[in-house]
Amino acid sequence: MDTDQQGNVEAAFSLPNELIAIVFDELDIVSLLRCKQVCQLFRSVITTNAQLLYKVELFFGRFENGRHCNLDTAGRLRACRQYQQAWNNLAFPDSQIISMQGGLSWELSGGVLCQAMRSRLGLVCTQLPCKFKDIPEREWTINDFGFEIRDFTIDTSQDLIVALEIVGAIPNQTCNVHLRTLMTGEHHPMATMSFVTHLLSDMHEELTFLIQVCGSRIAILYQEHGDDSNSRLVVWDWKSGQQKLFIQDTDLQSFSFVTEDLLLVGVVAAESDEMPRLDILSIDSFREETEEYKDVSYICGLEYPKMKADVLDMLIRSDPTPGWSPPQTVQTPFFSARSDRIFTITMRVSPAGNSNEECTVLIVALSTIMAQVELSRNTQKRIVPWTQWGPNGSYMLLRSPSDSWVCYVYGMKFIQLLPWKKGNTARVYDFNTYAARRDVQNEQTTEPKLLWRRLGMPQPLNSRCSAFVEEVTTYLPGRVATVEVMSSDSPCDWEAAMIGEDNIVLVSSGARKYGYIAM
Repeated sequence: MDTDQQGNVEAAFSLPNELIAIVFDELDIVSLLRCKQVCQLFRSVITTNAQLLYKVELFFGRFENGRHCNLDTAGRLRACRQYQQAWNNLAFPDSQIISMQGGLSWELSGGVLCQAMRSRLGLVCTQLPCKFKDIPEREWTINDFGFEIRDFTIDTSQDLIVALEIVGAIPNQTCNVHLRTLMTGEHHPMATMSFVTHLLSDMHEELTFLIQVCGSRIAILYQEHGDDSNSRLVVWDWKSGQQKLFIQDTDLQSFSFVTEDLLLVGVVAAESDEMPRLDILSIDSFREETEEYKDVSYICGLEYPKMKADVLDMLIRSDPTPGWSPPQTVQTPFFSARSDRIFTITMRVSPAGNSNEECTVLIVALSTIMAQVELSRNTQKRIVPWTQWGPNGSYMLLRSPSDSWVCYVYGMKFIQLLPWKKGNTARVYDFNTYAARRDVQNEQTTEPKLLWRRLGMPQPLNSRCSAFVEEVTTYLPGRVATVEVMSSDSPCDWEAAMIGEDNIVLVSSGARKYGYIAM
């Protein structure tokens, strides 16, 4: 070490610990953890400073700091540690039953369960509690929207309800997309018009909708179900009412927001030998006119493995959307990081020569998708074969989640109820790599054995799957555990499990009830 370097080191060690901590707080987490290994002084500064410890906990838990919480840093650190410990032990201190309303539509988003009421043309909303974040259970009712809600979604971060009203009859049928506030049901003050209208004149009576909100964008996929099925994907700026995208094609199956500008679209070609694809396209690159999908300039298309089965349907799910954050009314100290999410792609197929349908769930990390977007920056319509993206960066299961209760993914977690366990047991997958690494470290200490099993090796798909030409092996680091959910106090077992950031929600349509267990 030369004289100048020695002087710098001595100067650093002569600084007050409080000043060293302020300098450390400017470092990224990797540099901070490296400083912890330099010497006893640096280690002591980091392990005794609440702000630095909280920064480390947020990193390993994949959280963001809440903006509207009155807790000091020490209180946030304590809550964060207790919360992660509860998830590690799958210990849920709160549980409750919620009656199912008579409406046909519902939504679970941002910790709020909303149900449509057919009799009063309104909604019943329940904010689910979280003890460690000091979020209480709260229920409110929005009466009489003035129309029957055909379907809806909510965005708690923007106090927004997007409610669909079907007006008229075929061949002169339209869909009004109403923009209301979640707290009162009144016209949303940030929207320039109370609703936008979309023409459905040539759509069939059997019609379903997939609705998502991301920041200023609303996307709706209108899907026909019949012999001559068709789909329309429409994106509006809900604050200005301007249409941003309109695609009409039989190949469109599903979609989800990747960013406020990027959409992940499920494409299944009806009359070709092309593999099913997950296409990423940019909303801002579209004109307002209608386009057929063959004319769409998508960024890249991620191919599925080669198949020997007919695809019946595909559904993409990811929650929350990229722009979501807790509203000011919920003073949470921390929440799931928006930089880390997974997408689940559920595909139901009919294998050749097999009378039984099969269902696969492909779990894809946001980082996997964004890596391919980056590689496609200078190329349009880049087709990426399965072998170049899927085996490392995704995880495939042969198992069918619920067709009706589709909120089975949140952040980096995915849940499935195990029907052979009489509806009282669920399997939870957590693809937070850092949580899995901590589990390995904990197993080497005196801490109690954790309930989670690490997903640390490439995983071949179940040998009973006959949908693909060759064996499919995937790898996405994470962990998996089995959790005992609340027992059903009626003859009808739980039929599905949904997951939120702080809770697991059970469903029994036969007993007309929901149940939740919450952190």
